Amino acid sequence: MAENDNQKPTIEYPCHWAFKVIGLEETAVCLAIDKCLEDCLAGDMAKRGIHVGGSRESRGGKYVSVSLSLQVASEEERNALFQALANRPEVRIVI
Repeated sequence: MAENDNQKPTIEYPCHWAFKVIGLEETAVCLAIDKCLEDCLAGDMAKRGIHVGGSRESRGGKYVSVSLSLQVASEEERNALFQALANRPEVRIVI
């Protein structure tokens, strides 16, 4: 195994990023996403190409996943948004 195999991939910012946000109820997950976007982007949502949608229900119908895609300005912003989503009680998993 080469030394470079353990390094993080190089991501150039700003870039388009997509999250899958999984929870129990679609409306609650969408509201949690909206709140996190407001908090993390501090009103800087113009020109971000934000798209929330593409909801899918799990096979057993217990969970729903909602897609979130947007342009992120930095790794710090991407990580902050991921953490904010993961910390919401309405959200079970963020991928």
